[in-house]
Amino acid sequence: MRTRIRHGLAAALAVSALSLTAACGGGDAKDDTKKGADKPAAGQTTSAAPAAATPLTAAQMQAATLTLKDLPAGWKNGSADPDQIQPKADKAECQPLAGFMADTIAGATMGPSGSFERVSDTTGIDSQVFTFPAAGATDFVKALGTSLDTCKGFAADLQGMKMTVTAEKITGPKAGEESHAFRLKMKLADVAMTVESNMLVVRQGTGVARISHVPPNASGHKDFDTLAKLAADKFVKGAQS
Repeated sequence: MRTRIRHGLAAALAVSALSLTAACGGGDAKDDTKKGADKPAAGQTTSAAPAAATPLTAAQMQAATLTLKDLPAGWKNGSADPDQIQPKADKAECQPLAGFMADTIAGATMGPSGSFERVSDTTGIDSQVFTFPAAGATDFVKALGTSLDTCKGFAADLQGMKMTVTAEKITGPKAGEESHAFRLKMKLADVAMTVESNMLVVRQGTGVARISHVPPNASGHKDFDTLAKLAADKFVKGAQS
C-alpha cells in the first residue's frame, strides 16, 4: 500500500487523487494583466465583464497554494506519490464525485499542490489548486454539489484495486464564493482498510481548491475546521491577488 494512504486525498488515494505533483507551470492561464478580473468593477454587471472568465494565472495559483510556512509549528512536508488515477464510478450520478478524485480534473489547468503531515500524530492536510476557462469552475462545483445530494455511494477499480466510496456532507468553514464540506469514506476491499478524508472544496472566480484532511483516528476530525480554514483563506487571498 502506498505511504500516501496517510496523507489526505492524495494520501487517501491509493484512493483519491490529490496526487500531489509539481506545479504544471500555468498551462493555459492568461497573463497577469487580467488577474483578479473575476470581480467586476463598480457599476459593471457580470454579463458585461468577459474578463471574469479568465483562468487564474500561474502566479495566482502559486500564491493560492498552502505552504509549510502557513502552518503552525510542528508540521513537515508530506510525501507525494504521483500517479495518473482516473476513478470511474459504477453509477452515473456519482461520476462527478469520482472525477473530483482524479489526479487531473477534466477541462482544468492544474496548479501547485502541497502535502503536509503533523509530526506528533501524522494528521495530514493537503491542498490542490486548479483553474478553468469560462464557466468551468462554476459548472464543476455545481456538478459536485449535485452528486453529493444524489450519490449514495459507488464502487470503483483503481489500478486493479477494488474500492467502495461513500460521501456525507459535514459542517465546515464557509469560504470563497461557494464551498462544499464533506467526508469521504473509502473502503479498500483487497487490504480490508477504510480511509476517511474530510474535504473542503472552494471556488473563487475561475479557480477551485480541493483541501483534504486525514486524521489518524476518529478523534482527530475535530481539527478539520481550523486546518481547512487556513488552506481556504490562503486560496481565496491568492486567487484574488
